[in-house]
Order: sequence, then C-alpha cells, then structure tokens
Amino acid sequence: MDTAVKKNVIKGDDDSILKCRYLVAFLEFFSLFQISFYRIATSISIVTMVNNTAINSHEILSNNTISCPSNYSDETGYIIPENDGEFDWSPAIQGYIHGSGFMGYVIALMPGGILAETYGAKIIVLSGLLLSTASHLLSPLAARSSSYLMITVQFLRGLGQGCIPAAQSVLSTNWFPKSERGFLNSLIMTGYSFGAVTSGLLSGAMCSSSFFGGWPSVYYIYGTLGLFLCLCFYIFVFESPMCHPRISHAELVFILQDQESDLSLKRPPTPWKCILTSAPVYAVTYAIFGAFWVGAQCFSIQTIFLGTILHFSIQENGVFTAGPFAFQVVLSFIASWICKWLNSNNYVGVDKVRRGNNFLFCLGYSLCILGVYYAGCHRVQSTVFSVAAMSFSGLTFSGCMIAPLDVAPNFAGTLMGFSYTIGSLSSFIFPVLVGVMTDEKQTLEEWNKIFWISIGIIMSSGIIFCVFGSAEVQPWNYPATEYTEKTSANENNYKEQVEEIEFPVDTLIHP
Repeated sequence: MDTAVKKNVIKGDDDSILKCRYLVAFLEFFSLFQISFYRIATSISIVTMVNNTAINSHEILSNNTISCPSNYSDETGYIIPENDGEFDWSPAIQGYIHGSGFMGYVIALMPGGILAETYGAKIIVLSGLLLSTASHLLSPLAARSSSYLMITVQFLRGLGQGCIPAAQSVLSTNWFPKSERGFLNSLIMTGYSFGAVTSGLLSGAMCSSSFFGGWPSVYYIYGTLGLFLCLCFYIFVFESPMCHPRISHAELVFILQDQESDLSLKRPPTPWKCILTSAPVYAVTYAIFGAFWVGAQCFSIQTIFLGTILHFSIQENGVFTAGPFAFQVVLSFIASWICKWLNSNNYVGVDKVRRGNNFLFCLGYSLCILGVYYAGCHRVQSTVFSVAAMSFSGLTFSGCMIAPLDVAPNFAGTLMGFSYTIGSLSSFIFPVLVGVMTDEKQTLEEWNKIFWISIGIIMSSGIIFCVFGSAEVQPWNYPATEYTEKTSANENNYKEQVEEIEFPVDTLIHP
C-alpha cells in the first residue's frame, strides 16, 4: 500500500467514532466491570446474610467479649443497628466463602491465557462470563442449601472470572492498533474500579430493601445483567478484525497496518532457569503479593470489619467499601502523570519510579493501618484511616504491578502470569486467615493482630522490592545473539509503550 492510500485510509478511519474496535473495548470494559461488581456484591451481602446476634451469643457463652459493643450510640447520638441475617455462619466459614472465589481466580489465571491462545480468546472470555454469571445467580439457592455448596459456587465464580483477564489481553492484541493500545487498555482496566464503586453504592441499599427479599436481589439482578452482557459479547465481538463480517474496509486496513508485523515470528525459548533464579523476579512477585493482600482487604475483609466490629449499617458499609476504589482511580492517574513527567524530563529512570511508587504505597498503607489500630472503636477516625490506607494501593499501578513488563519485555506475558499467579495467593490466604483468627473471638483485639500482620507483610514487601527489585531489563531478556543486537532499539520502543500503559491497571489488585 503506497503512502497516499495509507493517509486516506487513516483519515477516513478518523471520521467516525463508531468503530468496531471501540465496541470491543466497551464490552471488554464491562467484562472487567463484572468481576468487581460480583465480588463487592458478595462481600456486602454476606454481612447482611449472617446472623451476628447468634454468633455473638456463642462468643459470650464462651466467655469472650466484643470490644466494640453493638447497638451503642456514636458521637452524634445515632443508634447503631445490628445485622441479624438468616445464616449462622462462623467467621471461619465466611472466610472460606470469601477465599474460595479468589482461589478459583488464581487457579484459572494462567490456563485462561493458554486456552485463549490455543482455542481463541472470544470463546474463553464468553465461557468465563457465563460460568461466573451462572454461579452468581445460583448463590442464593446454594447458600440456603449448605454453606459448603456456597463455598463451591463461589469457587466456580472465581474460576470463571479468572479466565477473563488473560484471554481478554489476547483479544486486545488482535483488535487494537499499536497507536491506540495503551489508551484503550487503560480505559478497559478502569472497569475494575468502576465496577467496585458502582456495586458498593448500590448493593448496600439493595440488601437492606425488601425487593426480591433483600440480599438475594444483588444476585438475581446483577446476574440478569450479566446474562445480557454475555449475549452482547456473543453477538458483537469477533476473534479478530478479519473475522468481523461488518467491519469497514478502512478500519480493517487501519488496524492491520498499525500492528506489529513480527509478532508471529519465532520467539526465543522462555528462559525458565534464569527466571526461577532471578532475585528481581522474586522481589517483584513478593511486592505483587503485598498489593493483592491489600486488594483482598478492599474486596472482602473491609466489609466484615465495618459490619461486625464497627457495626455500620449495610448502606454505610457499601459506601465506605466503594470509597477506596474511587480514590485509587484518582491517585493512580495523578501518580501516572507525575511518573511520566519525571521520565520524560530524565529526572529519574523507570527503575527508581517503580520502586519509589511501591515504597510510598507500603509506607502510606502501613501508617494508616497503624492509625486504625490506635483509633480503636472510634468509628469516624477508624474509617478515615482505613479508607486512606486502601486508597494508597493506587500507587502500585505505577509501581510493582507493571514491573514485570520492565524486567523482561520479551517474556512479559510469561512473567506476568508467573508473578500474578503466585501474588494472587494472598487473595485467598488473607480471608481464610481472618476467618480462622476471628472464629473464636470476634474482638477488636483479634483484628489488631490482623492489622499488625498486614503491616509486617506490606512493609517487608516494600523494603524487599526497594532493595532487591529492579525495573531494568534483565540480561536474559535477550538470550540469543540475534536478539541481543536488537536490544537498544527494543528498549527505546518499550519506553514509549511504558508511557502509554502507565495508567490505572486495576488488574490486578483486585484478581
């Protein structure tokens, strides 16, 4: 294609915003929106479903006391209500319910990407949407049948949702031209935060209403919307632009001419020995473990603390659960622009930016959780500190969460899968740990132990990443001579891509 034709094609493509690739991006946004939407709804509904009075009476009979009494008046004279649901689930059972969803998510992360590359991304994303939606719809029936069946259904929901992110990245690679890939992927990733905020604001009010029996409404209504998303995804999304029967010729040519032509060429074999013996890889992985630890607190742990210890109403619980996600988006955009400015003006390199952002997250989170510890039963101070603590995780989106892309651009997919799979284990461990520690004593004293454990994990991850981590391209990124010759050109091209992707990538934090 000559230059004149290229210019005409590109100009014609810019005439309209109704593009097939934008519709793909729109539906991918709602696929990630659905993940957080279901997670937050489940966390808030469980607070309503559980009969805290029955659980508390068991603790009183065991000579345990509640540090923050229920039905007391706060500073404004407002009487704090109790949540008396229909299920007598112990904190340990609640922890397993929360953790099972995250465990399913962890297990499906790497297989989802492999299956997408083998059988096609659309069918894997659609299968994940259908499985997670069906599991969400069946949750009320499962809960009323058995707590163990509820755990199984939540595991299946996580399994379906775990297939979506990796498969979706394959779909994005097929559809988005290189010049728009960073921008469109950034918008898609914000679906995590918007889903969490929307679900947090709506779920509390729906659970406290009488519509569809209260808490079951968040499963029936959200599940119905999920089925509608599945239908739209099936009708409007195609595996690649060349498979789309209604795409314009101008858009098709525009996409194909602005994609890497060498993606199908042979790649060097994955240097597993180098990866598994690399200190920066393990430092990055542990930093991601810490980031997911805070993500688990945002999605499930915080709702339990607000409901059982501080005794917030379910509506207030939903609002305060959504708050950190809104602040994360703001903080992540601010941090992204500052980092881009620092890198563009050569004030600091990418390596220092990654480690600096991650350390500020760890320090800010730890200091705020320390504030929660000293606030005790003072609801306002405790809530302000906890929201601020989780908001600091927005800094990880310019820190450890995208560091695997820096360490080995040629093996970014493999390294991301490795680090995220191990890091996501904290999303399962944290809820289960909370359930076990508070099973016998649902007291502020036990929660303070949990806070100290969190501070230890987060601060140690920040220090280890700062000392042993790196965002420099590792030597084993170019294992063969033919690739070593291209190192300089690839690094320059990669730095340009980094500036595009340094926007919120909430992937992460909330697997």
